[in-house]
Amino acid sequence: MRKITLFLSIMLFSISLISAQDEFEYEGIGEGANTAEAILAAKRDAIEKGIGMVLLSQTEIENFQLKRDLVLTKTTGAVKNYQVISQSTTPDGLFKVKIKAIVSKSAMRDDLAALQILIESMDKPKIMVIVNESNIENNDPGNQAAENAITSFLKDPHGFELVDALAVSSVKNSKQKMATLAGNEIEAAAIGLQYGAEVLISGIAISKRADEVSKELAGMVSVQADVTLKAISCASGRLIASSSEHAAKVHISPQTAGTQAIAKASEKAVAKLLDAIIKDWQNQANNGMPLNVSISNVTTFRQKNAVVQTIKGVAGVDAVFERNWDSQSGMLNVDVRYKGNTNGFAAKIDGYKMTSGGGSLAVTGINGQTINLAAQAM
Repeated sequence: MRKITLFLSIMLFSISLISAQDEFEYEGIGEGANTAEAILAAKRDAIEKGIGMVLLSQTEIENFQLKRDLVLTKTTGAVKNYQVISQSTTPDGLFKVKIKAIVSKSAMRDDLAALQILIESMDKPKIMVIVNESNIENNDPGNQAAENAITSFLKDPHGFELVDALAVSSVKNSKQKMATLAGNEIEAAAIGLQYGAEVLISGIAISKRADEVSKELAGMVSVQADVTLKAISCASGRLIASSSEHAAKVHISPQTAGTQAIAKASEKAVAKLLDAIIKDWQNQANNGMPLNVSISNVTTFRQKNAVVQTIKGVAGVDAVFERNWDSQSGMLNVDVRYKGNTNGFAAKIDGYKMTSGGGSLAVTGINGQTINLAAQAM
């Protein structure tokens, strides 16, 4: 008995030791235009110090060097918790933080952890779900089979933040707003912005009796459902992706069968849609968030070039693409890819000195991922 007890004690100690060795403590230092950016950079720093634990071969090490930003972005979720040790401001006006982070080795290879840090790096984007649902020709705005299935899928296990159900109900009870949702993406996105959503998932769900099939079911009723969804970026009005799915259910009650069929088709459709949304967010996290930037008071060609070069020189800006420029109105529009968040870019660019010609840039407005600037003379 003593030998068995001793053996079990050794086993439990070994398991405890292995579990404890899965977590390590590292310090990380990061800088950013705001606290959120600085903490994210500090997490990446802590992860980089511990990344060697999961790089098992020379090939992996070489790949890490080639794809450093991508690997760090995907694995920052391995920081299980952290404590801010110190905070300060750099001479450039940036926020600087030092953290003590608990890093999980196993979580570095966990896809769900990578998804969670992706959500964190995108400032926990809020999703609004609105589906126009017709269940066996019942068009009541209170029909929620599709929305319930979609929101349940997004909440567990993914943990997405969703717009309040009361806000969704107010939209569904407005014929004008529902008509707008069925229109172009930009108008639909404006509705999402009103309720603080970064992504709007909207669509149509329709269920119908399959009478020919039902004849063979001895009193049961077969109902088929078709669900079409689309995901729209509320900040830009850009269509991220769309998906359509079909499902069928059998029940003694046609309405119950319809509800079940719609729910099944909706879950299948949103699963496909989520892959596209995550891919879009991952692209933003790795390559930069797309920002729509409008600059006023740009009246000459030389000044236009100076503004573009100035924005390219801002830390974190990955690329700048000119869209259009009107010398008469003095309005210049550019697309910017920025590795950070909207407020971070605004904090850096506000008061930023022009690289040539004198003057500076000032932030005059922010709406989602749209930022308005003004070129100011010295």
